[in-house]
Amino acid sequence: MISSKTKISLLVAGHVVAGLLLAWAAEPAANGFPVAQLGLFALVFAEAGLIGFWGGLSAARSAWRLFAVLVATLYLWAIFAVAIRDPNDHLALFVIALTIVPVFVILSCLRHSRRQLRTVDLASLSTATEGFQFSIRHLMLATAIVALVLGIGRGIRTISNRQSDIVVVAVFPPCFVMVELATLWAAFGIGRPTPRLAVVVPTAFIVGAIPVFYAPGPSDPSIPKLLIWPTIVSLQAIITACSLLVIRSCGWRLVSGEGITAPPEA
Repeated sequence: MISSKTKISLLVAGHVVAGLLLAWAAEPAANGFPVAQLGLFALVFAEAGLIGFWGGLSAARSAWRLFAVLVATLYLWAIFAVAIRDPNDHLALFVIALTIVPVFVILSCLRHSRRQLRTVDLASLSTATEGFQFSIRHLMLATAIVALVLGIGRGIRTISNRQSDIVVVAVFPPCFVMVELATLWAAFGIGRPTPRLAVVVPTAFIVGAIPVFYAPGPSDPSIPKLLIWPTIVSLQAIITACSLLVIRSCGWRLVSGEGITAPPEA
């Protein structure tokens, strides 16, 4: 039987190898949007979320976590630079960083708050409760956030043709962060992951349509072009879910509760 460390090591190696292969196979965006590039985009933003998960929930020292997150961010940017053949394009770096940092900060805050969010082994679940529980207050807050986003949407659309970089930075990272946190809740909680993922993954396709609505697109959009970003975000959710399920199979769960501490190797 494969040990937990071996599983996680193989998972990390698989991500690195897949990223390098997709970056090597991807063609410049000017020549269309091939399958390899589509897969690379989904993989990179899934990995950005996973890096944020590790940085926010790991029991390693803060200095080591910050250094590792910085190196991983630069690695993802380098993968993008190889794929798009433009090492001077810093927009990708901003989008990747703005995907990693919010996930990192949110989970770090939850970890040190009264909820004490942790990743723990199954043996500790008797004294822990489900992480990421939702109440009516949370739903009302989410509704207010959605209303605020829709309210500023008109302003974003008015500048989309003049300042496309600002629109990309303002629209894409929140979508990626939303999908990553929802997938973390679905795949890594105490409850059964299948019903949750059956809701989260299709919802990710809908979230992927938000950049299509706000960001500037081709003058003659067709159905396949309009489905590019919903497909990427759906693949992002699937890759993140599969990765978390591998870690879940090692006995780890996302919980909240007082007195719960994770081993140093978490």
